[in-house]
Amino acid sequence: MRYLIPIGLVLAVRFAALAQGSADAIVVKISSASIPSTVILSTLGGAGLPGQRVTVPIMLSLDGTAPGSFQVDLNFDPAQLTFVSAAPLSASVVSAGDVRLSTGGAGQTGLAMGVVGYATFTISESFSPPTTVNLVNCMSADPSGKPLSTGCMAGAVSMLTCAVTGDGVPSVADVQAMINQALGIALPLYDMNYDGAVNIVDVQIVIGAALTGSCVY
Repeated sequence: MRYLIPIGLVLAVRFAALAQGSADAIVVKISSASIPSTVILSTLGGAGLPGQRVTVPIMLSLDGTAPGSFQVDLNFDPAQLTFVSAAPLSASVVSAGDVRLSTGGAGQTGLAMGVVGYATFTISESFSPPTTVNLVNCMSADPSGKPLSTGCMAGAVSMLTCAVTGDGVPSVADVQAMINQALGIALPLYDMNYDGAVNIVDVQIVIGAALTGSCVY
């Protein structure tokens, strides 16, 4: 005789067992590749100079229920980047090239789309750009603890340059991109003078580069 057990019951029992065994079982990954991801964790990467720090944003995108918690591993080349800190997420160093980030606990309300955290690295003096920051083992759960199908998208850290659009030549397009970052329309990824903010000073640096062809940090 065969008995049909609802998959929802199986997931619920499995999740409850994990939650009883470990405080880390706030999030669970649904491994089936046939289930489309409704939660995406990603990074746009960042830009910096050898020996300096770079901060990369962790982004949340949704196509359904908002998670109340999540966990993700950042994999990177330890010869190129050294992990410094994360905010406001909890961080644990798994190895020299693997850092695990997570929310502090299950939230009572769902997280909003957009930037949900930042990870800061020190760039190697022998930096060979670009270097990839891979997001792996992405997991999330809704505020009640129900697991959500979660995907990951990688980013890269590149050399800081006044050609912020990536075409190699500072131009009006780069000036507009910097204005958008200074106004908050786009993420502030290019802090040209390393003062901790993207503002009119950074815009002026790119304007100078567009006029003279020389990028003076």
